[in-house]
Amino acid sequence: MSNRLWRVLSPLAYFRGMATRRGRRRVEPERALPGLDQWSGMWVAVKDGKVIAAAHNSRDLVPMVRELGEAGKGAVAQFVPPHTDEIVVGVG
Repeated sequence: MSNRLWRVLSPLAYFRGMATRRGRRRVEPERALPGLDQWSGMWVAVKDGKVIAAAHNSRDLVPMVRELGEAGKGAVAQFVPPHTDEIVVGVG
C-alpha cells in the first residue's frame, strides 16, 4: 500500500503515528538567577551564573559584551521582565 493511500484510508492512525514518531517534547521550566531583580526591565548578559553586562535594550548590550573580548564569549543574553501582578486574559 502506498503512503498516500494509507493516509487517505486511515487519517486518524496517520496523525497518531506522527505524534509518536516525534515523541513528546519536554518543556524546560524557565530558570532565572536569584539576583536578577535589580536588573528588572533590562537586558542582561549572563555567563557562568554571573551577570557580566546590562543595558536597557539588546542593541546596546551587544557592543558591551563584544568589548569584554574573551570574557564575554559564550554569554547568554536575556530580558529580565519587570515584576508585575497584571493578569493577561485572552478572549476569542
